[in-house]
Amino acid sequence: MSKKAKGFETVAEALRSVERSTVRKRRARERHAAEVAARVPGEGYEPCIVSFIDVLGFRNLLETRHAHEIRDVLLQLRAFTAPVEELPTRRMKDARLLSRAFADSVSDAVVRVRVFDTQFNDGAFFHELLDLLHAQVECIGHGVVIRAGLAIGNAHVGLDGKGPVFGPAMVRAYEIETHEAIHPRIVVDHAAYQSFLEDARLRKQDHDLEEELRYVDRLLRVDVDGTRFVDYLGASESEFDDPAGYFLFFRSHAELVRGKLAATTGRVREKFEWLAAYHNSVVENVVAEFADGSRSAEAFMAEFDVDPEPFLRAMVISPTPEG
Repeated sequence: MSKKAKGFETVAEALRSVERSTVRKRRARERHAAEVAARVPGEGYEPCIVSFIDVLGFRNLLETRHAHEIRDVLLQLRAFTAPVEELPTRRMKDARLLSRAFADSVSDAVVRVRVFDTQFNDGAFFHELLDLLHAQVECIGHGVVIRAGLAIGNAHVGLDGKGPVFGPAMVRAYEIETHEAIHPRIVVDHAAYQSFLEDARLRKQDHDLEEELRYVDRLLRVDVDGTRFVDYLGASESEFDDPAGYFLFFRSHAELVRGKLAATTGRVREKFEWLAAYHNSVVENVVAEFADGSRSAEAFMAEFDVDPEPFLRAMVISPTPEG
């Protein structure tokens, strides 16, 4: 004869009681987690700028390069896209004092996440674009060609950026890099740009929208297909320590693209044809500035002892037959 569960008329009643207790405890845990997420930044989703960065032509590298060469490429990518080291957070209220970028990497991809729901609005959107411009210049300067997608939305990054990184904004940034960037460009999602226009947390708090737009739009170019991308060639001149560095970078960029055009075919070559067209358009813009007087040819000749127009024309990349 079976015994009744202690305090209950039947075993079924006891099981139902245990089930109700389990549900109550689970709901209590969920409420506690929600309270922590609301109180402690980084514990749940938070609004972020997410950049998904990938090495262009990585599959080709696997087929044509030695493992140690590929390792060096990936180490360079991670080094150049890594955020500037900051002091560790000592007090909870300092965790989201200013916008802050974190990075995570896997294989040939790097995910940068910049939180911007902070106590002080310091121009998070501009700073992320500027960091990406610097990263692309450094990568190109070392022969690493990248493309990326930038999105704005919810993501989890953790209080100190130790992840794991996930969320809708990361998915969107990946989609842009994979399906929309196509060419060696860092594409800014249209919705992300609209968020910048509408959300004051993405702008510097002592700037009005018009003033902040001048800083942001200087870093961007609109492609023929209407896509906004980081204008790392046209907007990087002021980022070099001296004018010579910028023009030397221009020259090395032309050499890199010419080499890629000579070494690639098919769809891969089309990406470098786009890069050649972008390069040439920036060269033409600089030549036009000398022609209309907005740049001084005399000052250029005094600085570099060379006539600027033929010097720049030599950097134009002529189309070469595919072979």
